[in-house]
Amino acid sequence: MDKIPPMREPTTQDIDTLLGASTPHFAFQIRERVERVVAGLPDDHPVRIYAAQRLGVLDTLGHTTSRAEGGDPSAPQPG
Repeated sequence: MDKIPPMREPTTQDIDTLLGASTPHFAFQIRERVERVVAGLPDDHPVRIYAAQRLGVLDTLGHTTSRAEGGDPSAPQPG
């Protein structure tokens, strides 16, 4: 039986790649993916800290749609 090799340690570039295709419609799904990528890293790991900072962008993006709870459809769109 073949084993799947362990994933290499994520980088800030990996985080940026995931965030690069962010749209309001998929912001929360992308947020979940980023959280899974850094889940195994220690809390003080630089990539985990970077990801936490960037997740704020996704939160803002996701809440700018009129369908998100508390969203303001007239608010300026980030980006």
